[in-house]
Amino acid sequence: MWFKNARFYTVDFSELGEIFRDEQMLNDAAQSAQFKPCNAQEISTIGFVPLFGPETPYHFSCGQNHFFRLQEETKLLPASVVNNKLSELVAAKELELKRQIRKNERDALKSAVVNQLLSRAFATRRELLIWCNPEAKLCAVSASSAKRCEKGLAMMREAFSTFPAKLLEPHCLVEDRLTSWIKSGKPQSLFEIGSDTTLKSADDSGATVRISRDDLSSEEIGVHIDAGKVVTELQMTFDDSLILVLCSDLSCKRLKPTDQYLERNLPEKSDDAIADMQAHLVLQGELLQNLGKTILETFNCA
Repeated sequence: MWFKNARFYTVDFSELGEIFRDEQMLNDAAQSAQFKPCNAQEISTIGFVPLFGPETPYHFSCGQNHFFRLQEETKLLPASVVNNKLSELVAAKELELKRQIRKNERDALKSAVVNQLLSRAFATRRELLIWCNPEAKLCAVSASSAKRCEKGLAMMREAFSTFPAKLLEPHCLVEDRLTSWIKSGKPQSLFEIGSDTTLKSADDSGATVRISRDDLSSEEIGVHIDAGKVVTELQMTFDDSLILVLCSDLSCKRLKPTDQYLERNLPEKSDDAIADMQAHLVLQGELLQNLGKTILETFNCA
């Protein structure tokens, strides 16, 4: 149960302090917005689920670090299937009426097609993890997509009545700062440059170069930068503890604890699966808190 991606937000916990100090209130809040499978006419649903499986709490807390788990269910309804069925119905209707059907008639037929197919559509499920730390005034959602993260935050607002989360607002040009790190070979703070990056042209051409498993201090990279390309994604190691790809919107992808960090900190696997998952979350809380605070400071975020 590791965060493979993370998008950080600042949160004003002033109205939520009492809830986050009471484990029962936390559990009740999450349970009030629990997951329910899609009904026959729903295309997607999302809600909180017990963190470690059935009959377990809806949250896990360790000090100031709090974790929640959301489950999404989405019906698979390809546009091509809908359009093919709709075309058949439109053709039959026009033949019956001996005229072209109007837009409102076509829309009504499409709604009927979607409703009919939804009841027979397959459903897929995905999960989202949410980490909160009231002391650091931060939260993170385990997705790189802003749209999926917003779904998670919307559920936090539903469960807690208020959850004033704001995207990080850097007071610098992140792309320029990442580019300067590669040019100088000296990243700021606790970061160490890795071997993967993505560069894009700053002009309207949109030219993109992706480099993987290469020396980012090489002359070839310098040529691209001198030609006006800027770094939009950069693989780095944080504090010898976490490998990640930092993006220009300050989202983090491909998070992976280093082997050295796990050897130093992760307890040996036990016969208690829940205890093992809790141990993972304890470490992640520490990593996310340190990473989030460092990103805030390094990029002068509001």
